[in-house]
Amino acid sequence: MAARIALWLAVSYVVGSIPFGLIFSLVLFREDIRRMGSGNIGATNVLRNFGPIPFVAVLALDMGKGVAAVLGGRALGLDPAWALLAGLCSIAGHNWSVFLRFKGGKGIATSGGVVLAAYPPQVIAVVLGVFLLGVLSTRIMSVGSLAAAIAFPLASAVIMWGDRASRWPHMAVAGVAAALAIYRHRENIRRLLEGREPRISLRRSRTSER
Repeated sequence: MAARIALWLAVSYVVGSIPFGLIFSLVLFREDIRRMGSGNIGATNVLRNFGPIPFVAVLALDMGKGVAAVLGGRALGLDPAWALLAGLCSIAGHNWSVFLRFKGGKGIATSGGVVLAAYPPQVIAVVLGVFLLGVLSTRIMSVGSLAAAIAFPLASAVIMWGDRASRWPHMAVAGVAAALAIYRHRENIRRLLEGREPRISLRRSRTSER
């Protein structure tokens, strides 16, 4: 069982490392997303530079990495705590991709996949609702992402507290995932404080956001 766990954690990290945003930009548009906009490989930068259809595709694929890590672990018969850790490995892979010299995205979509695959509907509803509220009220994707990241461990703790003896891995992973998201958004936080964070638009843009 130990070998199976170690193998699946490694596989989850490698799958999480697949840079779908970069692949889409190179294959479909013959351009390197890392040299455009914010330079990030995630779905938000894809939206700003290539429009809503590639954004939806990359978003779904990046979320799928988190879903696959958790559900694949369960299918292999791993304890739920190990399946959750596999989800965390997929987030780490997205953020520090082995294919990109340990650079990568910010992990929001992949974290969302873990939430969908492993958490109760109440937690999903709170995290999604906070994300949408943040984005729709400000038109700034990072506001929604940061708000959802903060809401994730708080909602998990409140909703799961009655079953904390068995649900502590969920609360722990929520806290770590939130910390990773906030850390990866440190440049966004700086731009927000300076009033320079760009707003999202459905129109394709090539302007620099650095």
